[in-house]
Amino acid sequence: RNSASSGGDGMGGVGMEVPPREMLHPMMNHKSMYGFDSSDGIDSGFGAPGSGGDAEPLMEPDEDDETNAKRQRVAALRDEGRSYYINGAYRESVLCYTEAIGVHTDEFQFHSSPKNDETLAALYGNRAAALMMTGAYEGASADCDRALQCTETNSTAGSLESGPAFRSKILCRMARALLKAGSIWDADEAFNSSILSAKEALAIVGQSQSTGAGGGTMTVEEARSMEKILNQSITDATLGLSDVKRFRDAAESAKTVETNKGVSVAADRRNNVQLLMFINSALSVSPGSMELHERKVNALASLKRWAELGNHCERLAAEMVKIDGLFKDDLAGLNPFPDVRPATSLKPDFFERNPDDVSDPVSLRILSPKAVCDAVIRLPNGILPLYLRSLRLEERYTEAAKAGASIETHMSNSKHKGSRGHVPMVWLSNERDKLRRTMSWKEKGDTLFRNGDYERAAEKYALCLTIDNDGSSYNHNALENEDAGGRLHAVLHCNRAACLMALKKYREAVKECTAALRIHTHYMKAMLRRGRCFARIRQYQEAIAEYERYIQLVQEARRSPQNAANSNAACTFDRPIDITEGEYTKAKQELADVRKSMRQAAAHDLAQRKKQREQQFNFNKNFKAAANDAARRRQEAPGRDNAHTRKKQWDAGNQRPWDSFGGASPKKTSSRSKSAKEPPAGAKPSHGGASASRKSQSKSSSSHHQQQQQQPNVAKAPVGSDHYQVLGLSHTAASSDIRKAYHKMALKYHPDKNAEDGAADIFRRVKLAYEILGNDQTRISYDAQRRSSRR
Repeated sequence: RNSASSGGDGMGGVGMEVPPREMLHPMMNHKSMYGFDSSDGIDSGFGAPGSGGDAEPLMEPDEDDETNAKRQRVAALRDEGRSYYINGAYRESVLCYTEAIGVHTDEFQFHSSPKNDETLAALYGNRAAALMMTGAYEGASADCDRALQCTETNSTAGSLESGPAFRSKILCRMARALLKAGSIWDADEAFNSSILSAKEALAIVGQSQSTGAGGGTMTVEEARSMEKILNQSITDATLGLSDVKRFRDAAESAKTVETNKGVSVAADRRNNVQLLMFINSALSVSPGSMELHERKVNALASLKRWAELGNHCERLAAEMVKIDGLFKDDLAGLNPFPDVRPATSLKPDFFERNPDDVSDPVSLRILSPKAVCDAVIRLPNGILPLYLRSLRLEERYTEAAKAGASIETHMSNSKHKGSRGHVPMVWLSNERDKLRRTMSWKEKGDTLFRNGDYERAAEKYALCLTIDNDGSSYNHNALENEDAGGRLHAVLHCNRAACLMALKKYREAVKECTAALRIHTHYMKAMLRRGRCFARIRQYQEAIAEYERYIQLVQEARRSPQNAANSNAACTFDRPIDITEGEYTKAKQELADVRKSMRQAAAHDLAQRKKQREQQFNFNKNFKAAANDAARRRQEAPGRDNAHTRKKQWDAGNQRPWDSFGGASPKKTSSRSKSAKEPPAGAKPSHGGASASRKSQSKSSSSHHQQQQQQPNVAKAPVGSDHYQVLGLSHTAASSDIRKAYHKMALKYHPDKNAEDGAADIFRRVKLAYEILGNDQTRISYDAQRRSSRR
């Protein structure tokens, strides 16, 4: 055969001018759902249109018509498959190459691939490229292995479909397929083998130019073209090794992050975010690794990002639909889902259509209930429980119910059990029970709310929130509960806030709105509701901040809808871009009303402070006048000594009126008088003497008592004029402590209970202090006045 016919598949014969990669295949730069270029492509050296391989093969003298017809049929199918590939119809390209391989091997009568069959090797190589574009990476690597088996290792470099040159390109393609399938170690070995084979081919090319190896001397143009292809193969393999290193670095970083988990809740969340970042980096290299997909789903579940989890699972299932019906004939043994029926509702390009559509962003697209039934039977077993939970927590109840029924039907199939292993059904029954209770309790809560029974409606919503907490009771402090996240729990918290607002429990409603915003930071209804609650409890600054944030998000979404849809914090069900003009205008009017109320409250507080200052001035003035008047009355009162008189008596000789000795010690009596008064020895004391002694003591005691009664009883006034000091409290005292101190001092100094001088004045001071401090508004104004006076 001549050099044109010996090309087999004829994929870019030596010496041809290779068209640019974009001209051969305009979809080469197509990005897969994982954000990386998944194209491997049919190389320019394999089957480019117009190459020598497109020429009709010369018929040998002993070939019959049937053999010639088969060759023509193979050539036609090969050209058709190549055309489909160039136009981006990879599925049809695979089917054409599969049929061509069947015709070439005489309806698969060969049990093993023949050696040195360049045509069959080219067919396998081209089908591997098409399989890679559909995402069937394991099938692509298997075809590359078959192509290598059809090639002799000791062939010359004169043909691109045999020898080291062909092996280098096929090894590089197989390594790329293995890398995308997640077989890192095999991919590393194949890339190195490709580089070694290409270097051997370059050495052979150099020898053929000088020695004429291969039956003839290679022209300079052919040698340059061969060297260019081989050098490109070495470059591709080198880039592949850099991807292998990138995967290993990401996997090692993910492993390090996983070992640091468990320190605290906040630390766990940061670790999960980092872990997700490293997993995404590894998936960009190996999008076909089901292990990585399961790890990403688990990381998203730990972060409670259920909408993103469901979207990832459904996009993965859509990718799996692309290989439906491809694994036929010799590929049947490689089918990952041999017992799965072809998809009827799920379309493989569902997430690829109109990627720039602002009204329907890819990240927010969800499958229909029928499409979900096609999706669940194409997902790995480890992903299914979390996917069904995400459907329930995102309030996709119909999809969750149909998905559970589809899984149960599929799991009961004996073929499925044999192909994918026995899967426990306990989780499925538990999830379906949770779905039933969630739907029932939430519907009852909605009905009670519509009927105006807000207390019972809030209780039903609280019960619904405990379904994912293993039956633990609901803490009415919403911020202390452990939420499962998702749209369901955000809506339940927001609904409870509405019930509490109707019951005028605004502070508790604020906590419920905060719990909802922790789940979705851009939940517009919860944000607006929290602003209204702040306004009700007169926390105007917080209310204004909520309203301004609400209005700002709406304005930004209208200016740049694409950025608002792609934001990580974007709410998937109550977006800023969904706010109507009427709702936006109403929020702006409410903001103006809150600002007006804040100005009125500030003016009222100013008037209250002025009034309190006047009251304090008048009180001090009246208190001083009353104290002076009382002192004057005490001085003028007849028969009653006051403090001033007692002090004068003390200063005048330091003598006390009850001291009969004038402040001096009693004098000692003489022995004569002592002996005269003492009875003789042995004589009994007379009763008269004892009686006289007792009378003398009684008279002295009575005189002392009368002296004490003559002293005026004066109540001790509290120190200082500060209201807190009057009540004997600190400025941080609680309202209950103020109330207790007032009752205690009122009982002590009330005029009906205490007749001491000054008790009535003290009682008036205590009463005034309680009137100021017992009211929250007047106390706030008084505290502000104290702080300003201290400055």
